[in-house]
Amino acid sequence: MQLKLPQLKIFCALVESGSVVQAAKKMHCVPSNISTRIRELEESLTVNLVNRDKQRLTLTPEGRAFYPQAQKLLRQSEECLNFFKPESLHGHLRLGALDVALNQQLEKLMITFMKQNPNVTVSLSCFSSLPLMDRLLAGEVDMILVDGPIDHPVLESQLFAPERLRVVTHCATLDEFSSKVAALTLYTFGEHCFYHVLIEDWLASQQLQARQQCDIESYSMILAAIHQQLGFTVMPESFINDNPQVNGLYCYPLTDISSCDIYLVWRRYTASPVEKTFLALNNGVIA
Repeated sequence: MQLKLPQLKIFCALVESGSVVQAAKKMHCVPSNISTRIRELEESLTVNLVNRDKQRLTLTPEGRAFYPQAQKLLRQSEECLNFFKPESLHGHLRLGALDVALNQQLEKLMITFMKQNPNVTVSLSCFSSLPLMDRLLAGEVDMILVDGPIDHPVLESQLFAPERLRVVTHCATLDEFSSKVAALTLYTFGEHCFYHVLIEDWLASQQLQARQQCDIESYSMILAAIHQQLGFTVMPESFINDNPQVNGLYCYPLTDISSCDIYLVWRRYTASPVEKTFLALNNGVIA
């Protein structure tokens, strides 16, 4: 037989009050109910917990040993009941983000959230846009920071940070770039990078085509190659600003392309109290 919390409560009340009658008053029940529950508890444990003496109630050695264990179980039960109350948020928040979203704004948001919610574990992984979407839909992460806006039947999103893309090249003018692009390599940050799609669309709209396309998941190496006049790339302004590796190169804004603002995205119908708290904090940070 399994232990039941009401049995434990009655046993502790019996020990603390010293008699069946007083325990019944404390538990707001009849004395016979106290006796029945104690007997059921003893049957579950296969030991006698109390000595049944008409003069007074005393605990057996087993009863004295079991009393602190019963108290501990009741305290743990109370802690479990209070585990998810708003004033004591618990959980594990799994975030995924583009590398370009790993900026001071995200740092401020995460640090503030962790300070305010010390009982929530936060993990952060970095992928490109399409793998992040796949991981979110598969339930492998709870929220992601990707290019948006997102139009999906089971996902919701809110603006995290505005972003614009620029072509990065050694060419001093766009006319020079247009005349040389056919001999240059387009460097992209992995085959699943959304920026790859945008730059290909932009080149097509300008009736331009690179000599070849090469995936290198290192902006540092890409910029080094551009300095050697081997090719060009597309990068977000937030990564270009104050980046010493861009010194000596030329950055031109991409016009007439889809939005590449960064959005915070989550599953529409499953937002938990932890996720809602993070969203509310994000609204306060970007306000």
